[in-house]
Parts: sequence; structure tokens; C-alpha cells
Amino acid sequence: MSQLATPQQTPTPPGPEPRRVRRIARTLLPVLVLLAAAGVWQRERLWIWYCAERLERSSDEGRAAWADRLASAGEPAIPTLLTLLRHDEPAVCAAAKDALAQMISVWSTDDPRRPAFSAQFVVAEPRFSTPGRAAALDLLPVVLGAATPDVAEKAKAMVATAARSESIDVRIQAVATALRPEVDCLETIVPLLADPAPEVRRAAVLALGPARDGRPSVADDELLRCLHDPDLEVRQLCEMGLRSRGRSPRDIRLGRRYAAPDPAERQKLLIDLAEEEDLDVTVWLERLTADADPAVRAGAARVAVERRADLASRLEQMSRTDPDITVRRIAGYYHQKLLGSR
Repeated sequence: MSQLATPQQTPTPPGPEPRRVRRIARTLLPVLVLLAAAGVWQRERLWIWYCAERLERSSDEGRAAWADRLASAGEPAIPTLLTLLRHDEPAVCAAAKDALAQMISVWSTDDPRRPAFSAQFVVAEPRFSTPGRAAALDLLPVVLGAATPDVAEKAKAMVATAARSESIDVRIQAVATALRPEVDCLETIVPLLADPAPEVRRAAVLALGPARDGRPSVADDELLRCLHDPDLEVRQLCEMGLRSRGRSPRDIRLGRRYAAPDPAERQKLLIDLAEEEDLDVTVWLERLTADADPAVRAGAARVAVERRADLASRLEQMSRTDPDITVRRIAGYYHQKLLGSR
């Protein structure tokens, strides 16, 4: 019996289903990759948040370990660490500052992360707490080392803000920070020469008294007022600073009278100047013609004539512009007398 021949079957072309699956797979693959990356990012953020929470709640012994973990987290931890500088607990702020310093220390000097951090720092700084600002002052040299001119200007303003702090310790720290060569903004602490706290005034006069790099940070007149400070140590430090500027004992003695808050004491300077034979009194007398007290200004005009000081133009100006009519008349009289003696 012969076998029947089996008809040959032709392969059926693939239907639309496999193509749809491949298309869906191609569409979903980037989404799945993004979801996986988001999961990693979210896990990193949760870890940073957890470390920050533990740092806030830990004892002093355990806080350093959590600060190390945050430092190891790298750049993603910077916003969290800057936020911790808003904390009211000094130990928390100090730990956050240490973590930032540790993180930055491994970056090379030309690392682009340094200027990026400086920019983040100045944006966050206005919201720092008082202890946070105290801790952050230690980071200022690092910030300025990589800052653009605009960012550096904003960063230096932090010293002036610290100098106005309600905390005596922070105001003293502002003096120490302004004195650092990397910061170099002593002009921002000049108001602290008149600070209510004697310990702050001592720090300020110690920083501002000596001339640095051949240039004084403040004029002698600003410093002379400290010779009348109620605190003995401030007065002594002021005198030391003036001597370091090359001022002689006679200069300091005359300067003490010139800066005296009592007008009667400033009038005694006129007597001293009238008796100083080997001294060019012109500079002293010119300053005294602008004194706040009318009697001192009038006396300065008289001594200018007695000592034949080169103040004819100044006396003429006083005769026209002095706010006191009696001083104007006296200055006019001595101006004519000085012209007649030439």
C-alpha cells in the first residue's frame, strides 16, 4: 500500500505580536534605567538624611563618626551640611564644619568643585545660626581661596556680620578671622574699637594697632581714642601699637591730649604746642582748627599766629565758614595778623 504524500507546509510569517513586544521593550528600557538610577539616588539621599539625623542626636563621642560618614558621602551631602549650620547647638555646627573641611581637603586646588562650594556657601550663609556662623568662619579661607571676585566680596561680608553678633565670642572670632592673611579685611572690624565688651576691644586694638606690610589698618586718630579707654589693658595695647608705628613718647603724649573727650584737656594741648620749640606744630594745629569745641578752634587760630604756622589759607577759610560767629571773627583777625607778620 503506497503512502500518501504529505503536503509541504510553508512557514507562516511572524505576526504583529513579537514586533509589539520588541517595541514595548525598547520603550520601557530607558524608563527602567531611570527608575533604577532614581532608586540609587533616593537611597543616597535617605542615607545622608539618616546620617544628619544621627549627628544631631548623638553624644559628643558619636557625633564625629557621623560627621565622617557625611564627609564620605561627597558633594551630595553639601546642602545637608550647610543646613546643619543653622542649628542652635554649637557642637552640631562644629561637627558639620569639620565634615565640610574634611570633604574639601581631598580636592585638588584646581578642582572645579571648590568654586562651586564657595558659591553654595555664600548663598547659605545669611541663614546660619550664631554658633553656625562661628563654625563657618573657620571655612572662610577655603571659600575665598576658590571664589570669584563677586563671591569673595560676599564671603568677606560675613566677617562684618560676625562683628555685629550678639555673641562676644563670635565678635572676637571675627577679629581673628579678619587678621588671617587669606582673609585680610581688617577694615570690617574697626567699629569693634568701641565695642561694649572690653575683651572685644582688646582683641580689636591688638589686631589694628600695629602697621602691617608697611601700611596701618586704621589712621592714628582712630587709635588715639583708645588711649582714653576705661580698660587699662586696652590703653596699654593701644600705646604698644602706636610705638610699633614709630610714634615717639612725645607723639603719644600729645595724641592723648588731642583725643581727650574733655574739651578742657584738648585746650591744654594748645599750651603744650605753644611751648614745644623743636616741633612742627602745623599738623597738630590744623587738626585742632576742626575741633568740635569753639574755644579749641579759636585757641588754635591764636597759637598758629604765635608759632608762625603755615595756616594762612586755613584761617581765611575759618573766617568764612566756621559755624561759630565768634570763631569766624577771631580767625579773621588772626589771619590778617599772620599775613602782616610775613
